[in-house]
Amino acid sequence: MSLTRRIKLTLTSAAFWAVTMVTLACMAVGALGLITAALVIWLSHFLGMAAAMAIAGGVLSIGALFAAGSARVMLRRMRANQPSLAAEAIGQFSLAMRLCGLIIRQDPAKMLLAAMLAGALAEYFSPRRPPEDS
Repeated sequence: MSLTRRIKLTLTSAAFWAVTMVTLACMAVGALGLITAALVIWLSHFLGMAAAMAIAGGVLSIGALFAAGSARVMLRRMRANQPSLAAEAIGQFSLAMRLCGLIIRQDPAKMLLAAMLAGALAEYFSPRRPPEDS
């Protein structure tokens, strides 16, 4: 995987995490506040105010644990879908080999010229060794 693609996936994951947390916070404050108030009022008629508050707190804690677990599972699945660096390199190498095969089949003279140029470049960039005297 190229560096820019890996950065993009990391930023996408971070953005998803941030949006998820903000959404969860807003929903928790708004909706759960109303549900908690209704639950406390309803339970206070049967159990008393202290027991109603304790039960409402337990229900809210269970809901928060469920939301956090769901976000964790989604983030793990996003990371699991990222290909490894070795797999990406092998894919690039196989693509290059396929292109070379197509070039050879279409015009072998072009490939011979490319091989001569590659050999000349390798000779030019290779370190020079002084001749050994025997």
